[in-house]
Amino acid sequence: MKLRIPVLGIVAACATFAAAPMAFAQVSFQNSFAAFQGLATTTLRADFEGLHTEGGISDPYTEGGVTFFDPKNLYVALPGGAAAVNDFDAPVTSNVLTVSGNEDITMTFAGPAPTAIGFTSLTNRFNAPVVSVFDTSSTLIGTYVLMQGPGSVGFVGITSSVGIGSVRWLADRGGIKDTAIDNIYVGVTAVPEPHTFALLLAGLGVLGALTRRRGRQRADD
Repeated sequence: MKLRIPVLGIVAACATFAAAPMAFAQVSFQNSFAAFQGLATTTLRADFEGLHTEGGISDPYTEGGVTFFDPKNLYVALPGGAAAVNDFDAPVTSNVLTVSGNEDITMTFAGPAPTAIGFTSLTNRFNAPVVSVFDTSSTLIGTYVLMQGPGSVGFVGITSSVGIGSVRWLADRGGIKDTAIDNIYVGVTAVPEPHTFALLLAGLGVLGALTRRRGRQRADD
């Protein structure tokens, strides 16, 4: 007796599986620009170089489709300016976004939700800032405590298997303008989403089952 497998049923089952909502998100963090660029295709959206005067700026502030917000007030610090000279532990070599007080900056993004965000990070001499990542429904999907040294300039890269709705930068010690972000890159990852891998594995499993059954059928014949 020949074994007949309804191929359309298999395709339909695979398509249904692929369309099912994801139960989890995979978020990874990179501490070098090179590593981040190897995983994502991005463009520089905001660098604050169009702000020529040091001081408080509109809050929220939008540049390049990225909106920045802090519950207190945003502040742009310039190289050689008062904050760079008196407050920062890290060298300020370009315009950076900070806050008058403990920094609690949230970034949101216009257009389709990105899956890759990267930015330059400046730390103070105290505890490391914390980066939190939220999906488009404001659910926390990843948290990262910076690994770079105190009073230094580094990089934070974020890649996600789902769209990123917002990113929060929190530095809760210092109480002055002494941590900052700069050079905001926004784009998409080159890594397939988990359900793509799952669909591929499901298809391979079906093909393997078909091969084994046909082998047993020939043996029986």
